[in-house]
Amino acid sequence: MIQSMSRLLLLSLILVPGKGHAKLKVMTTTTNLKSLVESVGGDQVEVESFSRGTQDPHYIEAKPSYMLKAAKADLLVSVGLDLEVGWLPLIVRGSRNPKIREGEKGHFVAGTFIETLEKPSGEISRADGDVHPEGNPHFLLDPENAVIVGEKLRDKLVELDVAHAEYYKTNFDSFSSKMQKHIKSWQKRLQGKGEIRVITYHKTLTYFFSRFGIKNISILEPKPGIPPTASHILDVMKKSKEAGVKLALVENYFDPTIAKRVAKDVSGMSVKVVPVSVGGEQEISSLVDLYDRLVGVIEDSI
Repeated sequence: MIQSMSRLLLLSLILVPGKGHAKLKVMTTTTNLKSLVESVGGDQVEVESFSRGTQDPHYIEAKPSYMLKAAKADLLVSVGLDLEVGWLPLIVRGSRNPKIREGEKGHFVAGTFIETLEKPSGEISRADGDVHPEGNPHFLLDPENAVIVGEKLRDKLVELDVAHAEYYKTNFDSFSSKMQKHIKSWQKRLQGKGEIRVITYHKTLTYFFSRFGIKNISILEPKPGIPPTASHILDVMKKSKEAGVKLALVENYFDPTIAKRVAKDVSGMSVKVVPVSVGGEQEISSLVDLYDRLVGVIEDSI
């Protein structure tokens, strides 16, 4: 009887699947990167973002709780291009996790794979504001760049978890195909509006505008990270009137007060506060949602 029970127990252990392969633990610096990792990694990854969709990712506090999360991570995914330079090194150092240090397999910098826009030339000083020497870091607001980075993330996930290589490849192929279809639709919707001219608060939407042929006539910040001055506001008003600008877009972590002041002086101009990150509004749970929201705001306001 004992031998029979032992055989049954052994057979059950063979036939009944165990808990299986542990999911990869991934930490990202932004919710946009989190969405991208989830699209490629699917249910084989557990992903958290240090920042929320309503926060400016330039200025995140390096909390001890973030260090604890990073300590357990198999992979750290960051934007790079100095976007997180003020806080991410503190978290990595505090985590004491060798896997996610620069140069290691668990360290992934998305900006490495992007041809950046607005890369400054010549010498840069603090008088120029918060300028990024390697170019504008908000590249994921171009859906084409999301596909580029997604492909590299696929390769990284395969490297870390070769057992699920085909799964990651299939997920990426599906993501890429869907994104290309959406891009064609978004382009068609915006092209029907003719030449679109806008102003913004910061240079967050540069890549989105470049992809869809939108002209950013002026920016309310005289220089990146520097609050608008009275003389600069007057200059923005002048340029907006001359160009016939009808829309001011303010990123959701900036105060729209100045934009509203400009709109009062520019006939027909409306001000829209827009999300620039996944989670920036409650209903935006993916990059596709985010791009579609931006397209929709512009489409309805022009």
